[in-house]
Amino acid sequence: MGKSTQVSSPAPLYYLRLLVSFTLLLFVAGAASAKTDSAGYKAVLVMDAESGEVLHQENGYDEVIPASLVKMMTGLIVFDRIGKGKLSLLEQYTVSAKASRIGGHQVYLKQGETFTIGQLLKAVLIGSANDAAYAIAEHIGGTHEAFVKMMNSKARQIGMKHTVFTNAHGLPPNRRKGQKDNKTTAYDMALLGRDLIKHPLAKRWASTELDSFRDGTFQLINTNRLFLRTVEGAEGLKTGYHSRGAGFNLVGSAVREDRRLLVVVMGAKNPRGRVKVAGKLLDRAFAGKL
Repeated sequence: MGKSTQVSSPAPLYYLRLLVSFTLLLFVAGAASAKTDSAGYKAVLVMDAESGEVLHQENGYDEVIPASLVKMMTGLIVFDRIGKGKLSLLEQYTVSAKASRIGGHQVYLKQGETFTIGQLLKAVLIGSANDAAYAIAEHIGGTHEAFVKMMNSKARQIGMKHTVFTNAHGLPPNRRKGQKDNKTTAYDMALLGRDLIKHPLAKRWASTELDSFRDGTFQLINTNRLFLRTVEGAEGLKTGYHSRGAGFNLVGSAVREDRRLLVVVMGAKNPRGRVKVAGKLLDRAFAGKL
């Protein structure tokens, strides 16, 4: 009889490969759990409002389009000028022809109507009114273009190094007229929100779900209302959207146990998506899991 030849079983090698594959899957799953659905937005960022520390970011320094988030800067300039004694919310503004022709989300200002700066700013911060934002820009800057220069100057002052404002309302540009879009980053929007929320009236209006305009004949419905209703401790702040590259944006502020955090979501696919992502990020951040 010849000698029998023993062939080693492939089972140990098979189980080793299986173990390695399983370990890799756990690693990938763990990495994914530290992030929200990255396919559902362009950029996100969470910041501690007190210290300015960035707790979490994904593409937070990449260029994005803010849309109506630019109105936070319009508001900040108003409050800064009030603080310096250069402006009053009671000042009167008479609607110009240009302001009456601004489209998109608006309170339908008519040429020759008169409103106070306070009434217009409330329409901006609650109802995200494009025409009211343009009107404020005209009143403060003399011209809309001059006000935009003020916006960019203020941006540099507060550290928004990668933001270029081209208008005060956030509407997409008219390419045929050579207009350009506003550009920013999630980080810069967090810096802007951090400064704006320091003003009590801005915070109050940002968290007001329903108000009125034009002596109660026009309702101001807060564009932040879904965030306010569904996220614990939400103070609102500002939403933005247009379909030409911006997507659905949100800068939100929330307070829990005397700690205020800011969350920024840029380029979400729908309004519920931006709020869902913002809420998850805030839950993780307040729980110390980011």
